[in-house]
Amino acid sequence: MDGRRLDIDNLWMMHYANFKVLREQHLVGSGSMKFNDLVAKISVNIPIIKNACKNQMEIIDIALIDGRQNSFQGNILYFGYSSQLAGIENPPCHGILVKDDETRIDQIQNLALVAPAELFSAVNLARTLMKTSGGGLLYEELIKRANETRDLQAVVNTASILLGNSLIFSDVNFKILAHSTSIPVTDDLWKDNIRQGYCSYDFIQAVQQLKPIQQAAHTTDAVEVSCTESPYRKLSSKVFHNDIQVGFLLMIEGETPVTPVHMEMLEVVSHAISYTTIHYFSYLFQTGTRYQQLLYELLIGAPPENIVSCFPGLEFASKLMALSVLPTRYLGERHLKDHLVPALKEVLTGSHVTYHEGKVAVLVPLLKNDRFPDEQLKELQNLVAAEHLRIGVSNTFTHVESFAKYYHQAVSALNLGKRLNPENFICYYLDYQFYDLLDHVEDEAQLGQFCHPALSILRQYDRKNETCLYDTLKVYLDVGGSIKRASEKLFVHRNSLAYRLERIAEISNIDLNDAYIRFMLRMSYLIDCYKGQDT
Repeated sequence: MDGRRLDIDNLWMMHYANFKVLREQHLVGSGSMKFNDLVAKISVNIPIIKNACKNQMEIIDIALIDGRQNSFQGNILYFGYSSQLAGIENPPCHGILVKDDETRIDQIQNLALVAPAELFSAVNLARTLMKTSGGGLLYEELIKRANETRDLQAVVNTASILLGNSLIFSDVNFKILAHSTSIPVTDDLWKDNIRQGYCSYDFIQAVQQLKPIQQAAHTTDAVEVSCTESPYRKLSSKVFHNDIQVGFLLMIEGETPVTPVHMEMLEVVSHAISYTTIHYFSYLFQTGTRYQQLLYELLIGAPPENIVSCFPGLEFASKLMALSVLPTRYLGERHLKDHLVPALKEVLTGSHVTYHEGKVAVLVPLLKNDRFPDEQLKELQNLVAAEHLRIGVSNTFTHVESFAKYYHQAVSALNLGKRLNPENFICYYLDYQFYDLLDHVEDEAQLGQFCHPALSILRQYDRKNETCLYDTLKVYLDVGGSIKRASEKLFVHRNSLAYRLERIAEISNIDLNDAYIRFMLRMSYLIDCYKGQDT
């Protein structure tokens, strides 16, 4: 066994040792809390009156009074109605009750009273508080980590080490918000999702068909969500904010086998992630519009012919354009969502946005022409300069179902413009369409064989004779064969340009009056530009 294998084994032994210590110190598993503390925390959200508190025995669980109990355990907190205790000689030690009759309940050592309408809310809140306290120092350690770093990734990494397995945190749209690097994800399915930053529409549909997902309660209770497509066991726990699910945690079994304790620990981690997101990353969960949801689902692969019918009532202009917006100086997602996107929507009136692969995807309505009006373009250019943006612009289209297809045009224009014309920050796909075609050639080395041999002849002639016939022909073709415009761009007399063109025709044995030859030469220069051989 090599040294690297020993290092890995030692690391896992350390993780498992930490895990055992947490269990032995009751930092994981069922929680415990004193009556005073629990009532104080419940009273923050629910009106509750503490009636008596005569001892500080630890509460380790909660239960409902069902009228059939013959005895009550001293370390359990019971919820119910006072009438359910009628005739009971030895009432529970701990109770949170609704006073609904004259039954004497003054024998209960630790007692609090709630209104009838609040009873079951108090039960649910107490259960949540007990589970959170069940993590004890685990929860406190994660909260401490969150407050020190304000970094979601750091909290997930810390939790991953304590659980001894890899973790993924995703929002409800299956966008990957954080994943453990301390214990990397090894499942191939999820490695692909992490690589692209989101899950595809087909993947999401498959996950939502899993029975444990369909049957999961609206709680943080961890459930096993293993599937036949992967050899790894998985546990999942929902993450909530104000009782609304904002995401989920996924633990993937590695060299630390899944145990029931993991399920309880994962719930604790879920509460810690909820705390972290509420305090430091609430902008991640801004409520999106139906327009935004439609655009996002189209981008992740939803079938256009089916998905649009799921969003009735949405209206779109008869002419549309897609933009891909990339900040060249990234100031964080909060700045992106709170400042940049509102500014974009102010300039591009009536537009809708979503977020995809680190970029802002924009659907823009067009009123008349296939390009921006002059005034709007000027405002957009000012925003591009102020916010250090690079924008790709698609060709126009007429149906929103085509948004994903045309958004990919915008991304191609953005990427090709950055590579070929880095001084241009607004790049139109129409100007890069041919380059996009070249981008789809699998073997770039083969492109040279499609170039007209005249270009190679002129490059060699220029190197040997210190002339500039290659560039002269390029400019001449760029201006559509106009002697006047070419001579102005080259700063030479028209007669000098005419002489150069004659030399080019003679050296290369080409007829510049032949339209097909000019097309082949123009295409060859574009290939040279794409390959970086035009200078």
